[in-house]
This record gives sequence, C-alpha cells and structure tokens, in this order.
Amino acid sequence: MERRTSCLQSNVDFLQKTITKLGADHQQKLDAANRQIEGLKSTVASLQKIVEELQAAQKKAAEDQKKAEDQKKENRDAAGEG
Repeated sequence: MERRTSCLQSNVDFLQKTITKLGADHQQKLDAANRQIEGLKSTVASLQKIVEELQAAQKKAAEDQKKAEDQKKENRDAAGEG
C-alpha cells in the first residue's frame, strides 16, 4: 500500500511540475505576444500619421494647382480685355 501511495505521489509531483512549467512557458509566450502587439500598435500609429500627412500634402497640392490654373485663367482673361 505504501508503495502505491509513493508511486501516486510521484505521479502527482510530476504532473504538478509539468503544469507549472507549461504555465510559465505559456505566460512567456503571452508576454512576448503582448510586447509584439504593443510594437505593432506603435507602428500602426506611425503609419496613420504618415498617411494623414500625405493626404494633407496631396490636398494642398491639388488646391495649389487649382489656384494656379485659376490665376492663369484670370491673366488670360485680363490680357484679352486689354
């Protein structure tokens, strides 16, 4: 009977150690994944800022081009009247 109890206790000890080790391994993986997620969030925020800047520059360029075209038209109209 004592031999069986000892064998069962060994099995319990082994399983507890295995569970503890697996828990620690999974926690490390979760921590690494969370760090990676935070890094990706930062990258996304940077890319969003770049996109906004490019959109603003594109809008300004379109407005500048329209102003230039309007100015040319006004100059042509003024030259035609004179």
